[in-house]
Amino acid sequence: MCGPHGSASASVVATNHQLASCFRAAQPCTPHRQPEQYTRRHPERTPLYTIIARHLETWLAERSLGDESVAAYVEDELRGYLRCGILSFGFARARCGTCGHDFLVAFSCKGRGVCPSCNGRRMAQTAAHLVDHVIPPVPMRQWVISVPKRLRWFLGFRPEAVSALTNIFMSEVERFVCEAAGVKPTPSHKRPDSARIGGITFLHRFGSALNHHVHLHACVTDGVFMASVTDDTTDNNNPVQFIPARPITPGDLDALTERVRRRLIRWYKRRGFLDTEAAADLLSWNPSGFSIDASVRISLDDRDVPSFYKSLEHLVRYCARPAFAIERLAVIEGRDGKPDRVRYTLARHKRGQWIGPGRTQKSTTPDGQGVVNLSPHEFLDRLADLVPPPRKHRHRYHGVFAPNHPLRRLVTALALGNTGKSAGKTTCARGQAGQLAIDADTQSQKRSHDTSRIAWAKLLSRIAEEFPLVCPACGGDIRLISFITDPGPIRKILMHVGEPVEPPPVSPARGPPTEWTELVQGHDDRDVMQASPDELPVIDIHSL
Repeated sequence: MCGPHGSASASVVATNHQLASCFRAAQPCTPHRQPEQYTRRHPERTPLYTIIARHLETWLAERSLGDESVAAYVEDELRGYLRCGILSFGFARARCGTCGHDFLVAFSCKGRGVCPSCNGRRMAQTAAHLVDHVIPPVPMRQWVISVPKRLRWFLGFRPEAVSALTNIFMSEVERFVCEAAGVKPTPSHKRPDSARIGGITFLHRFGSALNHHVHLHACVTDGVFMASVTDDTTDNNNPVQFIPARPITPGDLDALTERVRRRLIRWYKRRGFLDTEAAADLLSWNPSGFSIDASVRISLDDRDVPSFYKSLEHLVRYCARPAFAIERLAVIEGRDGKPDRVRYTLARHKRGQWIGPGRTQKSTTPDGQGVVNLSPHEFLDRLADLVPPPRKHRHRYHGVFAPNHPLRRLVTALALGNTGKSAGKTTCARGQAGQLAIDADTQSQKRSHDTSRIAWAKLLSRIAEEFPLVCPACGGDIRLISFITDPGPIRKILMHVGEPVEPPPVSPARGPPTEWTELVQGHDDRDVMQASPDELPVIDIHSL
């Protein structure tokens, strides 16, 4: 991961000192334990950087001549990635105040769709914020829905279709969870005494094969929250109870899928996306093409186990993951040593068959992996389709997690990261039949920082279990002392430490294919000359 943009300040230094002290306090008491040494990444050595640097300009030029030009935000994402993590464009300097050990931290592009490092940081930051400050200690379940390809196009290019799918799907999930918890759902969800779930939906615009596939992942509480009311107003001194839901059966999923299917097709018909004949045709499909999965459940026993694949943070990271994994990307070089093909290795599928390009290269063995081979321009076309549009939310809150719900503050006060951060007392007690009783004081203290933003160094220690602001030589505190952005000091420092002064080269756009008249050449002893068809000798083919 790369460091933040900005200028150094006393608050930054104080924050780094506090983070370093907390990290050392959390480590086990090992006499000869040495801190892990931070090593910066080198994006210019990755296959992704090689492909974009060599083919970006040519791909942009070809797309500008065609019917569909590249969107401005996609071009900005790709050009920003070529500057991300490169010291030639600026960096922050970190130094140990005890022994003088220092290193450089390159700036990040803070992109949303292309850069693996920035996407990984955003994924880890989203998961850490939700687990620490939003989701209380209750069991959670993942819900996944995908629709037929005939309806999928509208999800990619009609924002109102995505909103309709999200609202219909989450309303049906909430209806089922209320029935599974033995609570009658109320018609109006605005009433504070109604039973509500807590959910976060993540919009995925990608499939596992770098294909454009819009579908939803949702992390939903496996139960409902309820609060008693007095005169139609919420009394914050009354307990809020969590009622767990019963296990899900295959019949429940089939009934839920059918309700979502019929409601969504009716909505498509009302909006004019489908005519009467097409809607009737979709309703007659068997199988329907709709798929809903709810097999992943995180219990309280497994929820907060560190570095466990069944932990809640691992699940939220999976839901907030980027469109592709750079570890599965490889470049196949041609005879001239330049990238000729792009190979993307797929994760092992649950089923043996694979439908689509590269089917003959898909192994059907249990440990087999599928491979997608693309040309560099085909890879950039797919990558452009997977870049999310700007100013669009990547995840949304539902139920008691919604910003304006009257129970949000009471429920989120139980999150592990919010414990002890309120001026009053917040208590949690286990009632009968697994009910969770919550009691929080109305006077909550405002936090001095945004909990959705987590420091770069803290995220690294959370993911890689190494804290970059602990000196590997003496164990002292490393502080960010300056941010270098002027070209002159950048060149001097990079020359002193032995780093490349110039950024990696970006190949210029190749010209369009030449015409037939430019392919005919005449040779003499020294030069190569172009010849026109009028200058060529006339040959009688009958005399040959």
